[in-house]
Amino acid sequence: MHKTNNELEAIAVSQPAVTTVINPNTLTEDAHLGYQAEVQYKTKDPQVRLILCSNLDDVIIGEPVMITYHSGMKCYQHSRHVVVSTPANCTGGFYYTNGQLAE
Repeated sequence: MHKTNNELEAIAVSQPAVTTVINPNTLTEDAHLGYQAEVQYKTKDPQVRLILCSNLDDVIIGEPVMITYHSGMKCYQHSRHVVVSTPANCTGGFYYTNGQLAE
């Protein structure tokens, strides 16, 4: 049985850019796309952390994103389980937000 990591909310503070991370398996530096976000922890104060992402992920500074912990890379990653429709990633002028149709 595969256990899904709990998701946390974070507020993006930078745009995605190529950054260097240490691969814990090979102990080498890998180039990866990532951005900085203020993680909203449930039991401690918010902290700015590196969030790994792909070029398909929408990141808007000041907007919330959902993240999970990547146990293999030992850092946070943009959540692959939640997709939120926004005007930036929809065409035709219509998108869904919180279950309601918006124009």
